[in-house]
Amino acid sequence: MSRSASSEGGWITTFADLMTLLFCFFVLLNALSTQPKNCGGLEQFLSDNRAQFIKYELRSTKLSCIVSLPQDFLFRSGGAVLKRGAYEALSPLFFQILKIPEHKSDLLTVEGHTDNVPMRSKKFPSNWALSSARATIIASMLINRIKYPENSISIVGYADTRPKTGYTNAVGVPLVGSALKIARKINRRVEIILTTPPKSIEESSLLFGEEN
Repeated sequence: MSRSASSEGGWITTFADLMTLLFCFFVLLNALSTQPKNCGGLEQFLSDNRAQFIKYELRSTKLSCIVSLPQDFLFRSGGAVLKRGAYEALSPLFFQILKIPEHKSDLLTVEGHTDNVPMRSKKFPSNWALSSARATIIASMLINRIKYPENSISIVGYADTRPKTGYTNAVGVPLVGSALKIARKINRRVEIILTTPPKSIEESSLLFGEEN
């Protein structure tokens, strides 16, 4: 290789390195400028009404507020029909969410989660089917009774693949007896995910994938 060709290759390599560094810089700048999701209004409401929502749990990520609803007051074991009184227990929370300014344009995802007991009924052949059905029932209630915007709601069923607590102890031994019952009770839940919508089509494709 001639000296001239070697020199040309050198500046191309340097330019590529510079572009890579600039890309990393802007990614880092964007990450640092992104503010955490504001869950303050929801947190205040749950705190002010602690007696009513004592079993509800609120946690947050950079983009989402997550409300965990225990299954014991929502559905009977193996079923996807709302228990009597479930609507009255849930509706104040969702009516309040509609009033909180920071959640006005949020996307709402209803996640269904089961425990690890295999489900093989005629109606629900698997925990996948059961968790999806429960998420659908909650979403239908939001749309039909609370008049939540239909185009902002999605559902997903995770079966027992995302447990909130594990089924083994600190040294990896499987739980048994009352400890196992408690773990299963914790993992049977519906979670409401309030997510800041993407600001552009480009961001949407990054989060959810491009449409074909």
